[in-house]
Amino acid sequence: MPTTTNKDEHLIQPPQPGRNMHGWGADLSPADRPAVPKEKPSTVTTPRGVMPTRQVPTMRIHKSTEHPDLPPVFGTSCPPRGLSGKLRDVAYTFSEGQMTHWLTLMLADRVDVVEGLIEDLRHGKVPNLIRERGTDAVLTHESEDRFLKQKTVIYTAATIGVVAVALVALQQRRRR
Repeated sequence: MPTTTNKDEHLIQPPQPGRNMHGWGADLSPADRPAVPKEKPSTVTTPRGVMPTRQVPTMRIHKSTEHPDLPPVFGTSCPPRGLSGKLRDVAYTFSEGQMTHWLTLMLADRVDVVEGLIEDLRHGKVPNLIRERGTDAVLTHESEDRFLKQKTVIYTAATIGVVAVALVALQQRRRR
């Protein structure tokens, strides 16, 4: 037996969700909005909220060329000094998006290590380079990786060589 169907049945639209729900829609009058009593005007005046009191720099602080101001709080435990400080001055003249900025900062870090070794020697402290570089740990725990062992030994020998050359140069300088 054939069933009878309404020829316009496919044109009938289903009801839209929320159309008959009380309080539906943010553009309703405030009397019909359920959150209106809880809404309060914002007290935020800046995108970051209340800014803390700014720290006053007592030494030279490097800042990015992209930012007009120093951050409210910054570290002062390791002020820039010596040749590494001059290299950092040069690095911060470049944008953070340039490789030169980062490579110069990495070079400044390496120079700072050598400056620290020389400073230790000037004060009569002989650094234990093997322990400070972690060489004994690498040789003990990384016994399977021969390349890592060789690289560690070469770097340690190079560091000791640089310190020895610096000591000889310092002694010759004192004799003059």
